[in-house]
Amino acid sequence: MKVLLIATNRERRPSFAVPAGVAYLQTALIDAGHEARILDLCFDPDDRLEGRVTEAIGEYGPDLIGVSVRNIDNETYLQYRGNLGDVKIVLGACRAASAAPVVLGGSAFSLMPVEIMNVLGADLGVIGEGEPAMVAIADALAEGRPITDAPGLLRREGTRVSVSEPARVSDPGSIVAPRYFVPDSRYFSTQVVGPQPTYGIQTKRGCAFRCSYCPVPSIEGKRFRLRSPAHIVDEMRHVRDLAGVRRFFITDSIFNLPRRHAIAVCEEMVAADLGVTWMAYTNPLQYDDDLALLFKRAGCETLNFGLDAGCDEMLTSLQKDFTVADIENATACARRAGVRIIHSLLLGGPGETADTVARTLDTMDRCAPDILTIAFGIRVYPKTPLWQDIGSRPGRPDLDMLQAVFYVDEALGPAECRTILRSIEEFVETHPKIMVRMNFDPKNLEAEVSTSSLRISAQAGAGRKAR
Repeated sequence: MKVLLIATNRERRPSFAVPAGVAYLQTALIDAGHEARILDLCFDPDDRLEGRVTEAIGEYGPDLIGVSVRNIDNETYLQYRGNLGDVKIVLGACRAASAAPVVLGGSAFSLMPVEIMNVLGADLGVIGEGEPAMVAIADALAEGRPITDAPGLLRREGTRVSVSEPARVSDPGSIVAPRYFVPDSRYFSTQVVGPQPTYGIQTKRGCAFRCSYCPVPSIEGKRFRLRSPAHIVDEMRHVRDLAGVRRFFITDSIFNLPRRHAIAVCEEMVAADLGVTWMAYTNPLQYDDDLALLFKRAGCETLNFGLDAGCDEMLTSLQKDFTVADIENATACARRAGVRIIHSLLLGGPGETADTVARTLDTMDRCAPDILTIAFGIRVYPKTPLWQDIGSRPGRPDLDMLQAVFYVDEALGPAECRTILRSIEEFVETHPKIMVRMNFDPKNLEAEVSTSSLRISAQAGAGRKAR
C-alpha cells in the first residue's frame, strides 16, 4: 500500500515547525510493511500549493492519502490569519488528481473534526494519534477489508459525520524515532528561519493539568504518557547525524513534570554526550537548584516558562497550579544554573484589569527574565474549561469555533487598554536589558480591542463585539 502524507502547515511564527508528527506516522506505516512518502508544503508559496500536490500524486501514484492539519489559525487576536484555506486547496487537488481515499488528521483537526470535515466537504478523518489509525486503514485497504474498524475514524454518512473515540498509541514508551524522513534543509538555515533553527521533539504526550484555555488534554489525553528516555535520545542522535541539527525544542506542553521523567531524560542526555543544546516549555512547580543544574549539564540553553500571568488572582482565574512564589523560585534556580529565561504572558483572561496587568509586570520586574513575550486575547477552543464556561452561561448562543473568537475580559475597554499600554511602555523603558516581544501593535491596541469582531467576553454575546 502506497501512502502519501501531506503536511499542510506553513505557519512561521513563533517558529518554523518541522513536520515531526507526520514523520512519526511515516515510520509507523513503513514498519508495518507499507510504503509512505511525505510531501511537506511549508516553504511553498500560495500559488504553488495545488501544483505541488498534483505533481506529487502524479509521480507517486498513492493508494491512500493523509492530509495533516496542524494549525487552524495563527492564534493571534490582533493579527489574525486562518489556515483552512490552504487545506481546502490541497484537498481539492488530491480529489482532482487521484481516486485514492483522502483522510484528514492532525492536532488541529482533532480539536474540531466534524466542523472541519463539514466546512471542507471531507469524507474521512482521524482524531487522536495517527499512528494506529492510519496503519489500520492502510492494512484494511491492502487486504480488501472495510476500514470501519480503524481507531479514531470519522466517516461521512450522507449529511452527517459518524464520530468515534480518539485513537491512542497503547504504549507511548514504544514510540521510536522517525527514521525515513529527511527534513528540508531550509528548516535549519539561519538565512531562512532566523538565528536559532530548531527541531521539535516530544518526551511525552498528554497533559495532566487543566489550564482554562488549553486544548492539549483534549488532543493528546488528560494524563502524561511518557516516552522511553533511551528512545528520545536515539531520536536526537538520529536527527543530529541525518540533518546536522544541533539545537532541539522540547515541545511537550510541560517538560519538567513529572519531575522523575524529566530527570531520567536529562540523565540519558548527559550519558549520551550528544553535543547538542535544547530549549523547552516548562512549569515553575517543583524547581530547585539540583534540577536546574541537571538541565544545564544536559544541554539546556533556554527555559520558556508559560506563566500567562504574574499575579495570584489571574493565575487562579486561568486555572494554573502554581503561584507567584513558585515563579520567583523557579526563575532564580534557572538563573543560578546559567540558563536563559523566557517568561510568556497571556493577557485579557477572565478577571483581567489594568491593576492585575500592573501586578504581573511587577513580578516580571522582580524576576527580570531575559525575554518577555506578551500576547493579548485568549483563543477559545472547544472542550476547554473556558469554552465550557462561556457555553454554560444563560442565553449563550452556540459558538462556531471555526469562526475564531478570542476571550478579552469585558472590563478591558478603551481607558483600561490605554492604562495597560502605559504600564507596558514604562516597563520596556525601564528594563532595557529585557527583550520584550508583543504579538500586537501597541499603537493600535486600544482601537483594535474596541472594534474587533473576533472578541468575546463573559457578558458579550458569542460572535459579537464587546463594548
